[in-house]
Amino acid sequence: MSDAASLINNQKSTQPVIVHVINGLRFGGNETLCLQLLRHAPSHVQNVLLNVDSQYQEMLSLFQAVPGLTIHHQTTLLYPRIQFIWALYTCFKQWHPQAVLVYPFGLHVFVALAARLAGVPVVAVHAGNPPPELGHSDRWKWKLLITLSWLLRVPIYSCSHAAHQMFTELMPLPKGSFPIPNGCNIEDIAQRAEQIRKGRASSTTTIIGMVARLNTIKDQATVIRAFGRLIQTCKNIELWLVGDGSEREALEALCNSLDLTNHVKFWGARSDVPELLGHMDIYAFSTTRDEGFGIALVEAMAASLPVVASRVAACQEVLNQGEAGILVPPQDADAMAKAFETLIRFPKEQKTWGRRAYNRAVKHYTIQTCAQQWYNLLLNHNVE
Repeated sequence: MSDAASLINNQKSTQPVIVHVINGLRFGGNETLCLQLLRHAPSHVQNVLLNVDSQYQEMLSLFQAVPGLTIHHQTTLLYPRIQFIWALYTCFKQWHPQAVLVYPFGLHVFVALAARLAGVPVVAVHAGNPPPELGHSDRWKWKLLITLSWLLRVPIYSCSHAAHQMFTELMPLPKGSFPIPNGCNIEDIAQRAEQIRKGRASSTTTIIGMVARLNTIKDQATVIRAFGRLIQTCKNIELWLVGDGSEREALEALCNSLDLTNHVKFWGARSDVPELLGHMDIYAFSTTRDEGFGIALVEAMAASLPVVASRVAACQEVLNQGEAGILVPPQDADAMAKAFETLIRFPKEQKTWGRRAYNRAVKHYTIQTCAQQWYNLLLNHNVE
């Protein structure tokens, strides 16, 4: 019997077990959502974190700090798939979970097959990004994944209404599918950011920041180009890019080519994001139509930062069509630079937009509401 099984069996027999499946503990949207749901679980639930990619453990210490959480690292490789499915089936038979929640979309079909074979009552998948746009060569793969989800009776819970709409435009979703918008701990972020803000020495330097993985879904390159235009007319400004990923080398090269190396700081992956937000004056969120939600965007809103974001479906939803943040056309560095300049030249506008952002976040995107929705469906035996 595994250590996880022993720990679970030591709990009260009436305590429902929920398994959260994640593919690595990197700093990112899925991982952050998982951590927040575990932190805000009902007291009568026994949560198990099943990490199926132990190569990445940057957030391990944060998960280890969650009270009562059992963590199991699945050492069986994803390939061959049959061995992977068998290993998960064995775990589920030992743990007897009430529900399995899979965070990585795509991998969920293999996890769901193991869970169904083991007799798990509720299996659900979180969809953190929408399917590819019309004409993309991978759309058939997404249709196949949705079809398999139908066969395995796995509802697809998108991270936003925008992502859900894109899924339904691709093909009908399994019974019970609906959007559950992401959330974050608004009060905690607000307090931590404000504490830093109060302690900041008076400075004439304006810090523009963006927190996100450095990957192809995001578009930090446009922020860098906008900053390059801005610095020609506005002095004493800095750009902070928080996060890491496959595009870092290319982004650093772009900064070098624009002679911005001394003005742009790459922070890498960080666990103190609220504190970094407290140092910022303006928040940029440049992204693509493949953005599913942007939990880092809501974190910035919780910190009462004025937001300049790409006018893509996910950002339009979160910012309520521009009522809670300034929207600019995607990949339009000139428009983004103009928005930055307006906020810099009119400090009162920063406070106005920051207040609008916070009010929107606290009303619609608290982790308490998000967690309640998730646990209500995971603990419902009638969910299919």
